Amino acid sequence: MAKSYSEPELLKPRTRHLEAYFLLAPALVFLGLFFLYPVIWLISTSVTNYDPITGTARSIALSHYRQVISSAAVWRSILNTAYFSIVYIPLTLLAAGAVAVLLRRRVISRPFLKAIFCSPCLIPAVGAALIWRAAYMPYRGSIDLVLRILGFEHGPGWAGWLAEPYLAMPCIALMCVWRDTGFFALILLSALGRIPQATYDLARVDGASKSQTFAFVTLPMCLGTLGLCLIMLIINVQNVFQEIYVMTEDGGPANWTVNLGFLVHRRVYFDGDWGRAAALSVVLFAVTVVVILLQNRLLNKRLDWS
Repeated sequence: MAKSYSEPELLKPRTRHLEAYFLLAPALVFLGLFFLYPVIWLISTSVTNYDPITGTARSIALSHYRQVISSAAVWRSILNTAYFSIVYIPLTLLAAGAVAVLLRRRVISRPFLKAIFCSPCLIPAVGAALIWRAAYMPYRGSIDLVLRILGFEHGPGWAGWLAEPYLAMPCIALMCVWRDTGFFALILLSALGRIPQATYDLARVDGASKSQTFAFVTLPMCLGTLGLCLIMLIINVQNVFQEIYVMTEDGGPANWTVNLGFLVHRRVYFDGDWGRAAALSVVLFAVTVVVILLQNRLLNKRLDWS
């Protein structure tokens, strides 16, 4: 006689909760050790005069935060960061979108083109910075050599692309655009691949032109992915340090490439002022979180997500 089948007995709610916490425990421990604890330590250090040699700290309340707000160097680094963002974010989105549209076409060389456009994002930041530092060298760099072939000559007082105050930060931004375009192109390419072909067919039947199809079909359906890319680009802006350090060494010329991250590095390793560096890091973290939350709110409202 065949055995009758019985449904498995469900766990009690309390047991299910304990099981869930048990499965989440490794991730929670990792999050606590490598995120929550450093953040708590950073906030506690920002309200003290911390001495890394003796490990002692003297509380000074919010004095460091008042110094950060009133510091001319901080506001200068904020302007430099904004200058970098104005060049880096729009150009990266435009270049990644153009590459994604190109790679979406059914061409024989598409795998080869993917390899070409995506290979720079595999290069470490220091390696990419060294490559472009050599390219920006005055007279001997590849950029000046190409310009000389095309008939453009610099004057005798030309100090180089990275030595010109108004050109140094855009030059670093262009290097970051070259490095990150392939990565964001792959993200946008996946978003383009999720758009049903029937949507384009309906737009074509209705008589929509290519520009209208892009403006009213492609762009709205990729808006969520574009928002994700924008969040990642904002985070990338705050993480730019190695590129500046390798290409300019000291944030020059005349501090025109000193951003907030580089200023934190100066406060710690040159001034030895861990408290002010921690306060500046907390302010930077808070501003980044607020900007991302505002962007998410605007994006959710635009997409009407529930």
